[in-house]
Amino acid sequence: MCCGLTILPYLSPDKSLHSRTDFRTYRAVTFDCYGTLIDWDAGVAMILAPWTVKAGLRLCMDDLLGQFADAQRAHQLTEPFKPYRQVLADAFADIARANGYAASTEDLAAFSRSVGTWPPFSDTVWTLRQLKKKYVLGIMSNVDDESFSATHKLLGGLIDEVITAEQVRSYKPAAPHFEEMLKRLAGRGIPKEEVLHVAQSKFHDVEPGNRFGLKTIWIDRRSRKRGRGITVPSRAEPAYRFESLAEFFEATVSDA
Repeated sequence: MCCGLTILPYLSPDKSLHSRTDFRTYRAVTFDCYGTLIDWDAGVAMILAPWTVKAGLRLCMDDLLGQFADAQRAHQLTEPFKPYRQVLADAFADIARANGYAASTEDLAAFSRSVGTWPPFSDTVWTLRQLKKKYVLGIMSNVDDESFSATHKLLGGLIDEVITAEQVRSYKPAAPHFEEMLKRLAGRGIPKEEVLHVAQSKFHDVEPGNRFGLKTIWIDRRSRKRGRGITVPSRAEPAYRFESLAEFFEATVSDA
């Protein structure tokens, strides 16, 4: 591991190439889960790919993932609050219908229960283990408690504080996840100035994280891939950009 890594910020007009963050001043690292720790593009594709074959549909998976991202977001905005498993089923039904196919009850049920099978990225569990030696770890996720419970097992049970959409009856980028996490961390004696928030989604996490005055770290998981995957576009600018969790961890080590 290269412990002399220079930490360069995400480039923007008002940030110096030579500025750097001393990660020793932070005591907690919070994460978005799906897209950041869990490869939800791969997980969703594992369900959609065989379905497209069964349905006889010739669709580009990159395009289908983008359709799913938009449909999911639309259902997360409905009132009253819709549980995430229902969001998944309804979004799947929408993209099936948009492509001229009616998804079966079995298809919808299988998709809505699939979250706990979506795989971690190859660097996720190792990085969490290393970070846990120095930081309190938290997750703010737009899923339900039961789905995250299955995911947490894949993550080695390493997370100290978990906020789900089910708990706060809201979906990011709305404020309740962040309000509740900061409240819990404050109960541990950790103010927001000592919290790093790490996420792949600028829309769901970097944007609200910036509003709350958190130091936001963008893990640009799709930097070498085509298409947008399951993302919603955003112009939000993070404090720093890395292409992987392992790269982010090396940056924290270089300040040790």
